[in-house]
Amino acid sequence: MAVVVHSNENVDSALKRLHREVLREKILETYRNKQYRIKKADLEIQKRRDWAKTKRRRRAAARRER
Repeated sequence: MAVVVHSNENVDSALKRLHREVLREKILETYRNKQYRIKKADLEIQKRRDWAKTKRRRRAAARRER
């Protein structure tokens, strides 16, 4: 991953482009996840929590729709 700074471009705008690329490719997120060992059980718990949250939101939206 690289950002080429053009001759007529401001360095700040090039840094902004680099930051956007980092966010788009989820580099920091991947780094944080690989920084420490995460047990498989913890991953499963997190998935279950996320799914429960989605389920609650869908049910609430369906109730509001009625």
